[in-house]
Amino acid sequence: MQADTPSMGTPLPGSGWLDSFSVIGTGALARALTRSLLQHGMRCRSMAGRSADALDQCARLFEPESAFRLGARPIPPCDAVFIAVSDDAIAEVAAITATHPLEAGQVVLHTSGVHSSSVLDPLARLGAQTGSFHPLQTFTGTEGKERFQGITIGVEGSEAAIQVGRHLADDMLATAVTIPSDRKALYHAAAVTAGNHAILMLSVAADLWERATSDAQGGREALGPLTRQSIENVLAQGAEAALTGPVVRGDLNTVTYHLHALQKHARHLLPMYAALITETIHLAMRSGRLPAERAVEMLDLVARSVSVANEGDA
Repeated sequence: MQADTPSMGTPLPGSGWLDSFSVIGTGALARALTRSLLQHGMRCRSMAGRSADALDQCARLFEPESAFRLGARPIPPCDAVFIAVSDDAIAEVAAITATHPLEAGQVVLHTSGVHSSSVLDPLARLGAQTGSFHPLQTFTGTEGKERFQGITIGVEGSEAAIQVGRHLADDMLATAVTIPSDRKALYHAAAVTAGNHAILMLSVAADLWERATSDAQGGREALGPLTRQSIENVLAQGAEAALTGPVVRGDLNTVTYHLHALQKHARHLLPMYAALITETIHLAMRSGRLPAERAVEMLDLVARSVSVANEGDA
């Protein structure tokens, strides 16, 4: 395969010039991605991994043309090689893979959201076109092509790698977004905030509910409809229009009650709540519904509450 030029096979309907792939990794995303690409008519040329048991299971599930332990043999030429392993393992996997030759121009994509293509430099030095292909979704490993439909996939790297990543996203009925290499960590922070931190917020809300009601089980049922409607509103209208609650109404006393209650019953959550309220004040100001004078009063209130709490801890 030449640089910037796809290599092999007769194009399949709906798959353009991409018809083959290899996967390094046997975890949840590796399995979901493999299943999806197979369902789109592509050929799995090889799968490689460290765990013999996991690799054997993947070989039985997906029947790649070859399956072998990581580093045992070269990756066969294909239209895209995916390194779908944990973030911290990518550099080592790239170094091990680079102990074997690659065909000139081989496209290699890792699936990390935080790393840029530079983590694949050992492969780039062999002539590979390197990049990243990060699906903005959660996976258990049992999903197929439907899980990729309608999601966003962050792509980054060399021109050829981005071209392949965008083409694959189109085939999956996903939306590709090109991320500058020096902004990958910021992009991933956005994803973690929307996904993991949203879960954390619900967990914190359930904890406060339990402290308020002594009901350890009812928080999800009670808060669930509010959460769902809030998410639907922000997705439909945008955050500024969807924002409701005491801050956007300028209810200084309500915010005061919250801060006092946290100080008394859940002091460890006060810094987090103060940070969230501060950002909520800024959002409410951007919406044009919170006057600047009231915003300053609220910010001063939050700062004093945190200062008093810190003095008490000293």
